[in-house]
Amino acid sequence: MFKVKDLLLSPGTFEDPIFKPHLRCFRWYGYVASKDQKRPWFSLLRCTVFTASIWLSCALMLARVFRGYKNLNDGATSWATAVQYFTVSIATLNAYVQRNRVIYLLREAYEDIQNLMFVADDQEMSLLVATQVYTRTITLILWVPSVIAGFIAYSDCIYRTWFLPKSVFNMPAVRRGEEQPILLFQLFPFGELCDNFVVGYLGPWYALALGITTIPLWHTFITCLMKYVNLKLQILNKRVEEMDITRINPTLVVDRLSASELTYWRLQLFKEFVREQLRIRKFVQELQNLICVPVMADFIIFSVLMCFLFFALTVGVPSKMDYFFMFIYLFVMAAILWIYHWHATLIVECHDKLSLAYYSCGWYNFELPLQRMMVFVMMNAQRPMTMRALLVDLNLRTFIDIVRGAYSYFNLLRSTHM
Repeated sequence: MFKVKDLLLSPGTFEDPIFKPHLRCFRWYGYVASKDQKRPWFSLLRCTVFTASIWLSCALMLARVFRGYKNLNDGATSWATAVQYFTVSIATLNAYVQRNRVIYLLREAYEDIQNLMFVADDQEMSLLVATQVYTRTITLILWVPSVIAGFIAYSDCIYRTWFLPKSVFNMPAVRRGEEQPILLFQLFPFGELCDNFVVGYLGPWYALALGITTIPLWHTFITCLMKYVNLKLQILNKRVEEMDITRINPTLVVDRLSASELTYWRLQLFKEFVREQLRIRKFVQELQNLICVPVMADFIIFSVLMCFLFFALTVGVPSKMDYFFMFIYLFVMAAILWIYHWHATLIVECHDKLSLAYYSCGWYNFELPLQRMMVFVMMNAQRPMTMRALLVDLNLRTFIDIVRGAYSYFNLLRSTHM
C-alpha cells in the first residue's frame, strides 16, 4: 500500500524547468500531489479513478473491434485507436503501480537540477536551457497530432449533433444503413445505448479526452527523464575534461598549492566524479525498471499495427478522413518508438565518451600515484551502459529493425492478398 506522505512532492518541484508541464498534468490526473495541497489524498485517489477509466475505455473499444467491421478501413482506424488505448493503459497502470519509483526519479532530478543551477557556469547553464527547449519541442511535436485528431473527432460530433441530430441519436437508422454513425460511436459497442446521452455521448467524449492527453503525456515525460540523463552525462564529461579542483573548494588558489596538495584535491575530484557516475547509473537503472514493460508492449504491438495500417492503406479503399487518421496513427507510433530508441542511444553514446574525457584531462601532468588510480577510474568508466525493455535493447539499430520488420510483413500480407 502507498502512504500519502511518501507520494508528495515539494511545491518547488512543480516549477522544475524540464518537467514543469508534465508535472502539472500529473497533478491534475492524481499521479503526484504537492505538500501544500489541502487534501492530497483526494488527488491521489483521483489517480485510481483515472486509471480505471482508461482501462474501461480500452476494454469497450476492444470489445467493439472484436465484433468485426464490414469495411477494412473502418476496422483499421478502430483497431489502431483501440490498440493505442491498450498500450497507454499498460503504461498508466505501470505508472500507478510504480508511483514510488516515479516520485523517487522526480525528487532526484529536481534536487540535482536545483544544485546545478546554483553551481553551473555559463556553458552548463546553456546546456540546461538547450535541454529545456529540446524537451518542450519534443512534447509539442507529439502533442500536436493527438490534439488535431481529437479536434476533428470533436468537431464531427458537435457539427452533426447541431445540424444533423437525426444521424446522431438514431441507431436504428444507422443499423439499416440509412445514416452513418459519428466517429466516436464507431469505437464503442453500445448498440442502442448510443441513443442515451450520458452513455453514448458524454462517455465517448470523456474517453477521447483521456486518449488525446494521456498518450503524448506519458511518452514525452519519459523522454524528459531520458534527456535529463543525457544532460547529466554531458556535464560530467565537461567537468572531467576541465579537471577544475576549485569545484571542490572554491577558495583554492591553484598556483599556490604544493604538488602533494594538488594531488590530494585532484584525488577528491576523482572520487566525486566516480560518485556522480554511480548516481547516474542508479538513476538509469531505476528509469529502465520503470519503462521496461510498457516499452516492450509498444515494441510488439506497434510493429504489428504499423504493418496492418500499411496493408489497409494499399489494399482497402480509404476515404480522405481514413487516410488522415491512418497517417496520424503511423506518425505517432513511429515517433513513440523513435524517441525511446533515439534517446537511449544518446545516453549510451554520451556515456561512452566519459573514458575519452578522462584521457583528455591532462593526466600526463599528474603525479604517478594519481596516474595509476586514473587507470582504474577509466576502466570503471568503460563499463558499458545499456538500456533494455525486457528482451529488447533500446538503440537505433533496434528501431531500424522494427521498421524493416513491419515493411517485410506488409509485403508478405500484400503478396498473399494479390
